[in-house]
Amino acid sequence: MAHGAPKGAIYLGVDNHMIHHAHEAPKWVKVSPFIAMLLGLALAWKFYIRSPDWPAKLAAQQRPLYLFLLNKWYFDEIYDVIFVRPAKWLGRFLWQKGDGTVIDGTLNGVAMGIIPFFTRLAGRAQSGYVFTYAFAMVLGIAALLIWMTLSGGH
Repeated sequence: MAHGAPKGAIYLGVDNHMIHHAHEAPKWVKVSPFIAMLLGLALAWKFYIRSPDWPAKLAAQQRPLYLFLLNKWYFDEIYDVIFVRPAKWLGRFLWQKGDGTVIDGTLNGVAMGIIPFFTRLAGRAQSGYVFTYAFAMVLGIAALLIWMTLSGGH
């Protein structure tokens, strides 16, 4: 950085004149928005106050241009073809293949095989005798104590 230049986001060196040049725009660039506003105001006054029948006549004479402007340059249709339809296709594909085949088919199929297995296993463990339940509780407490001892109580 040049000596004496202020510190900041913009480099203000001795030979750096970019900020000055950025303010030098041609006169037509500065005046054109105002001219466009005046033309639009005059055209709106002519179409809607002075000669209100002109818009209908122009729309009939310039039908393709009228439809193009009426349909917002067909921007929605283009957006639909480029973004919406592919997104819907991808969503439908993931729903049918991902959800239908993988989740409903595989995962639910495995679950429907595992759950009855554990149900039968739990059914065998339930004998109705108090000593079997007491023995299961003692085994659980012993496993808990061993785990707490080996992990240091954390």
